[in-house]
This record gives sequence, structure tokens and C-alpha cells, in this order.
Amino acid sequence: MSKKWIAALTIYLGLLAVCIVALYAVPSVKGILERTYIAEHGELDVTDEVSAFIVRDEHVFVAGQSSKINRLSEEGELVKAASAVVELTPIEGSDSTAESGSFDDIVEELGDTVKETEKGYTSESGYVSYHVDGAEGNLTTSRMGELTKKEYEALTDKRSKQTPKSRCKKGEPVFKIVKNGKWYLVFYTDKDNAKRYSVGSYIYMDVDGEEIRVSVDNVEELENEARITLKCKSFFDGFLEMRTLTTKLTLASSEGLILKNESIVDYDGKKGVFVKNKLGEHVFKPVLIIATNGEESVVYSDIYLDAEGNFVETIGTYDEIISKPSEEDLTSLGTKKDKKKEDDN
Repeated sequence: MSKKWIAALTIYLGLLAVCIVALYAVPSVKGILERTYIAEHGELDVTDEVSAFIVRDEHVFVAGQSSKINRLSEEGELVKAASAVVELTPIEGSDSTAESGSFDDIVEELGDTVKETEKGYTSESGYVSYHVDGAEGNLTTSRMGELTKKEYEALTDKRSKQTPKSRCKKGEPVFKIVKNGKWYLVFYTDKDNAKRYSVGSYIYMDVDGEEIRVSVDNVEELENEARITLKCKSFFDGFLEMRTLTTKLTLASSEGLILKNESIVDYDGKKGVFVKNKLGEHVFKPVLIIATNGEESVVYSDIYLDAEGNFVETIGTYDEIISKPSEEDLTSLGTKKDKKKEDDN
């Protein structure tokens, strides 16, 4: 036999030996590529990013005659009914004001909802505002269930105008009162997402880092989407000028073991995960989900009570969870179930 053949045979036998050692001494390729993570205790927030329309009750007061104006209240000041918000001094023969331009379109849109004041007193209690846009007569709490999405968009897209500061003509807006009672946020979402909202439940909205509690007032299913209405009593900086608000809502905040949703499988009517035991075996353990944000879920640890009142052993802290169970894992459950039936028989 030539030296070349001897060398080739030696290399071949060497490679064969390496393969045999790798097969028995090194973990399988499946084991090497297998992704797992450790179940740890934590807190999970269930949130929703929304763009909502603000609905509140507002009353625009117009001057009963052409007047000089002296503002007595600050923007955003809370006043009682019968308080003097501005001082109006009649001007004989004055029929125009050059400082703010025309308010004819705004007054026309407000229609008979405007309230006239002769001397600058308010008949309503609430927060003082010196900005009007014409939406005050239609964007009200009594009409919010009637308005369509397009009407909300049109009403909240109007340009705000500051009321005259020093002089006005008869019928021009001189101040506005925003009622300090309940106000509402209305937004639209898809029907599946709307299922996360429960009428009467409390959730939190974020406004510049401040958490404000609101309650779910109504969940209405429409033809192609759903309309959610939230109710609130708290006011915040800038609120009086806002018609819309983009915010993060926190629907729930729960503590427990944090799992990736891709780890959770459904089997025989139960949700569960596969845990890798000390022998490297994949063991199915049922779980009970407390809350989910769509990507992760928080579940009970060690033991929980099922719908029938039975105690169920579940996963524990530091269990090694299979990130994404394979078809082989799921098939193994069916095999074990069939074997149990045979043993029972």
C-alpha cells in the first residue's frame, strides 16, 4: 500500500474517531442551539399608546355692549359663579376692535350656546380661559356619544384665538369658563384591543411623567373599530388649551414570574411552558397568566388555584424555560397522554 493511501486512511480514521467522540461526549447540536432563559420574579405593566380627543363642558361669554376690558382673573384661575372675571366699561359708539381681528365665524359656530355678560360676571363656576375656537358649543359631554370620528377630528382641529385684552365690540367673546367637573377622553382602537378595557375599571394615563388616574366610562363596538371613553376629574398644566392628547395608558401592573409569550403553549385546554430539568429533559408545567402586554406575561409561581378550585403545581423562580418549544416537545405530550390511557386501562 502506498504512503499516500496510508496517509489518507489515517486521516479518515482520525476524523471518524472525532465524530464518534463528538456524538457521545459532546451535547447534541439540538442541545447546543437550544435557547432557554431563567424564570425570574418581576413586575409587568400592560400599556397602550393612544391619541385621544378631549371632551369637556365650556361656556363662552360675550360682551353685552362695546366695552373697554380689564381682566380681573388669571388664565387657569378657578372662580365661583357670580364672580367678576373681567371688568367691562361701555364705550359709546364703538363697533369694532382691531387688536384681535374678527370673531364672526367663531360666534356664528357657537350659535345660541354663548352667554352674554354686561359687566364681566360669570354665571358658571370653573376655570378661566381667554382662548376660544368655536368648538365649545358642539364638543360637549352631552354630545360625545353622537359625534362621529370625522366630527371629532374636525372639532379638535380648529385654531384657537385669544379673546380681546383691552377693548371689544358687542357680541365678541371676552372669556371662557371650563367647568371643573368630569371631563372625558375619547379614542378609537381595533376591536381586539378594546377587549382589554373593562367598564368601571381604573387605569392610569401619563402626562409629562405624571400618572393621572382615569376610569373606563364606555366601550362601544362600532362597525369596523371600537370607541373607548375614559372619565377623569384631575386637571393638569396646559389642559385648558388642549383638544387632543397623545398618551401612554397603563391598564394593569402585576407582579409574578415573567415569561416570554413565545414560550407559552396551549395543550389539552391548558396553558403551560416546557421546563428543562437537571437531566436535560423537557417537562411540561401548566401556568396561570395574571396579565400580558402582548410580548411577555406575568404568571403565578409555585402553585395556583384553577377554575375548579384545585391546587396546581406550576413553575418556580429560577426554573429554566424553553424559549420556543419545538414540534417534538408538543408531540411528546400527546404520546405521554396516550401511554397514560393505556396504563389506566
